Amino acid sequence: MNIVSGPFKVADQEKECYKIKITGHFTGNSVTALRDEIDTCVSSDYDTVYIDVKEVTEADLSGINEVINAHYTLEKNSRKLVFVYEKGTTIEDW
Repeated sequence: MNIVSGPFKVADQEKECYKIKITGHFTGNSVTALRDEIDTCVSSDYDTVYIDVKEVTEADLSGINEVINAHYTLEKNSRKLVFVYEKGTTIEDW
């Protein structure tokens, strides 16, 4: 799994958003990296966090559960999660 993250601007929003792009395998031991990124977002000033998994080639229950946990954590801290995936991929199967 590889994570690339950082702020970006959405045309119709005043504030910058934060994007976490995950590529490769999104399974087991590697999901703690997403939890670390979410913790960083909670302590930052970003109201909206995008998790982009369009380029994930393999996912398991651990990966999907970590996205659910991310949603819960962000919601609890008054943040919005936008989950970006492609139809027909392994992520849609979950």
